[in-house]
Amino acid sequence: MKKGVMLLVFVLGLSACSTKFSYRFLDWAIAWEQEDYVTLDKSQQKAFDTLIERLVRWHQSTELSQYAAQLTQVESLLKTNTLTPELWVEQVDIAKRHWFRLFEFALPELLPIVVSLNDKQVKQILAKLREDERELVKEFAGKTAEQLQKDANKNLQQQFSDWLGSLSATQKLLIHQYNQQRLLTLDMWLEYRHEWLRQFEIALWQRTDKTLLTERLTLLMTQADELKSEQHKVFLRKNTEAFGTLLLTINASLSEKQFMHFYKKLDKLIQDLTELNQEAIAKEA
Repeated sequence: MKKGVMLLVFVLGLSACSTKFSYRFLDWAIAWEQEDYVTLDKSQQKAFDTLIERLVRWHQSTELSQYAAQLTQVESLLKTNTLTPELWVEQVDIAKRHWFRLFEFALPELLPIVVSLNDKQVKQILAKLREDERELVKEFAGKTAEQLQKDANKNLQQQFSDWLGSLSATQKLLIHQYNQQRLLTLDMWLEYRHEWLRQFEIALWQRTDKTLLTERLTLLMTQADELKSEQHKVFLRKNTEAFGTLLLTINASLSEKQFMHFYKKLDKLIQDLTELNQEAIAKEA
């Protein structure tokens, strides 16, 4: 159960720990990330900073209420035992649409910045992205299926324990069984990421064609599933449904202590999102 909301939180780009504190430094975090990929000139930096300021303000006043509403809905489904694997797939799709709206809001102001990049800046961005890709491949290269499953078990157990506290032996076994039965998509995922980067490179080198740039960035940011093979998409959906089944099983196995720990943490997250949203609305009034 918890992991479902945890994945949802990941998709929303939020942290269940110190949400308010972290959110107040969101613009700084974005700026630091940007500097890792490209050095902008003064004019570009001013335009980018203005975009981020508007984006964070809009996000806080408009989007956070939708995140809180979705998490409240998932909480209700869990408490009433009405969550199904199919409904979980729907919730993940809803969470992805939050990202799409973010991109749609930013695109009009982002496009002129991308168009204004010089060739040196484009090369800097692509070099960093290729470095990221090499590091990703290196992380998985040479590992056996057994090693990959061991890593997956460790990561998933950690994520669950962050929300539930210590896991029981039964819960660890359920996680192991889920990872054991999960359809393997690593090679397809790496192939997809490589194609995404190839398409992004084309977009950057053809950035002076604003119509083409808009189409390509929209594809890459909001319709990237089109770059995945049909088998990849089928496997991903089946794995998402299987994860929904895992949530239901974990939910049924919770101890009273885990139950209280999880809902206290989830309710605090929802409260923080709601208060941040109300603060932003009050400032605009």
